[in-house]
Amino acid sequence: MTKAQRSTLVSLVTAACLAWMAGIGWLMWTTLPESAVAHHSSSSVKDRMEAECQGTFKQRYQCKEEIIVESGRDTFWNLSSRFLLVIVPPIIATVWLSSFLGRHPVPLNPGHHQEAGGDWKQRAFKHTQTQSPEEAARDLHLDKTELPGARRGPGKAAHHTLDDIAPVDDWKSKAKAHTTRPRMPEDR
Repeated sequence: MTKAQRSTLVSLVTAACLAWMAGIGWLMWTTLPESAVAHHSSSSVKDRMEAECQGTFKQRYQCKEEIIVESGRDTFWNLSSRFLLVIVPPIIATVWLSSFLGRHPVPLNPGHHQEAGGDWKQRAFKHTQTQSPEEAARDLHLDKTELPGARRGPGKAAHHTLDDIAPVDDWKSKAKAHTTRPRMPEDR
């Protein structure tokens, strides 16, 4: 998959998700019946309380309380199902897109694996091996005669350091020397 195909796919899925949420969201809002959002002061709940609640004050109070709780529960489930119908399909599409893009990455250099024979294990093995000074000198196009002498530590075998084979500026020590030494009168 190329970068352009990936961008096109992301744009299409994003546009489809936004269109779904806008279209279905508007449809769910406009087709919402008045009885779907019942609360204690709505006419349907008041009519139901008058028709069903009889008896003593305590019985009427408990009956009205049950009707209010039941209507609130029904309103919650009705609005929750409509909300989930608007939100869940775009979430599923986004999860699918993430999974699909994870399984089909954009190659950084399409010809890289073909040039090296496709043997990724050999390339990885090569990059994890420690080179001898002679191998490093050969890779740096140096003669063996140009190699510096090996250093010996107390009680240690001779070894070469990277700075012996490929010296680089020691910018840290130069910076430290310039910042920690006392200023001389002529430096001011």
